Amino acid sequence: MKASSADLQLLEDLLASPTANWRRFVDRYASTVIQVVQHARQNQKWTLTQKDADAVVVATFERLSENNLEILHRFDGNGSFTTFLTVAARRIVIQELQDRGAEQRIQTALKDASAERLQIPGTAS
Repeated sequence: MKASSADLQLLEDLLASPTANWRRFVDRYASTVIQVVQHARQNQKWTLTQKDADAVVVATFERLSENNLEILHRFDGNGSFTTFLTVAARRIVIQELQDRGAEQRIQTALKDASAERLQIPGTAS
């Protein structure tokens, strides 16, 4: 499937003038990124609050905007841009969820270790 002319035009506008067209890009593709996050939550069995899921969506767009839109520059015009974006977003989302999971495990371990060191009754075995 070839990229639609609307997708190509928006991408061209965005790459030419990111500041002027970023909002249009986010408005157009927010639902795609939200669906990727929801799909990852369900398939990977991540336990995220809605606030956390929203933060992952924001982090995904932040990663897409990094380094002068480096990821978006990789689209070569062949195939569907929505498919390209979905694959890129999925990679970002999975990494973000893995990073958040690791951070949660670290925080839990630190709390457990602190409770054990302090010998707080009922918190350590």
